[in-house]
Amino acid sequence: MVAEILTWLLAFLIPAGVMAACNRYRFLDSIGPIMILYALGLAVSLTGFHAESQSIISGLTIPLAIPLILIGNRITLSGESTRHTVTAFFSCLASAVIAVFIAYMLFRPDRNVAGMVAGCVTGGTMNMAAVKLALGVDDATFVIMNTYDMIVSFIYMVFLLTVGIRLARRIMPNKTACQSESVSTADSSTGQPSKGVRNYVILLAVAAGCAAISLGVARLFDESIFMMIFILVLSALGVALSFCKSISTKPESYGMGMYLVYVFSFVVASMADFRGMSIGQNANLLAFFATTIFCSLFLHLLFCYLLKVDADTAVIASNAFVNAPPSVPVIASAMKNRNALTAGLTIGIVGYAIGTYLGVMVAKAISLLP
Repeated sequence: MVAEILTWLLAFLIPAGVMAACNRYRFLDSIGPIMILYALGLAVSLTGFHAESQSIISGLTIPLAIPLILIGNRITLSGESTRHTVTAFFSCLASAVIAVFIAYMLFRPDRNVAGMVAGCVTGGTMNMAAVKLALGVDDATFVIMNTYDMIVSFIYMVFLLTVGIRLARRIMPNKTACQSESVSTADSSTGQPSKGVRNYVILLAVAAGCAAISLGVARLFDESIFMMIFILVLSALGVALSFCKSISTKPESYGMGMYLVYVFSFVVASMADFRGMSIGQNANLLAFFATTIFCSLFLHLLFCYLLKVDADTAVIASNAFVNAPPSVPVIASAMKNRNALTAGLTIGIVGYAIGTYLGVMVAKAISLLP
């Protein structure tokens, strides 16, 4: 009981403290709250502290954060922004397929494993599980690949947060196509007292309502597409409410959403537990997985550079494919670019939709290779 209470307190107080520190100290703001909270969360995980509340908090925060962020950020898409988003999507798709074939030629895993990885890099773990069922992959192999997915995806995320975003902005256009508005940490602070406590209650109730409606609709569909439907409905409701003046004019909306993203970042990092992972076992599969993900990232950034896609759209598109739409707000926050969220969610949702089919097609195509 004490551990559960402590978890809730740490989950919400530490992000508020980090936000206040970033507002006060410029060098901390240059690192960014997300990276600091990831580091603090990992430090907590190394102590061996784990509680059931961690899963509850991580499962609640992003579904509440997505509509809040979208409500507080009305997006006006132009023809140019649509071109960037569509181009980034097809770049991700082509890069994923090419990377899987390159990695396959290097490491020669089972064709079904290659299919699972192809599904994973176009929608995350959910698609890998769907491909596993479609191809009849045994449970033992799936557990190994799911373990490697957690390891490589985490390294990939840390790479984006520490190096990837800055590197992409150096070599590619830096202006986001969706009429980008740079947001400082101070803009998204909700850790300070507000004049509109009533607004916080209303917005939280609206976000909870959006999540409940999305959950209800998603449950009407097959479990294999549950998450895709859930994120699709949740995003649609958030965008729709951004045009409702009585809701969207409340200035606390975006800040509340970002605060919940910070809470998620700290909690999900504190849940990391690599002690039971057999990294050395089947190292060939780990190398195959890592090569596929980072090769796809390299190819994607190269294609986006040649096609003149802006840096933020390119990076958030890749993340939406590899780590799935729920991780998109984390990257958008690290970018301090709220408008990248829409492109990332759109690309990630379509990735969800096609990832299973792509994985099966890749497995069938590889079976034709000599």
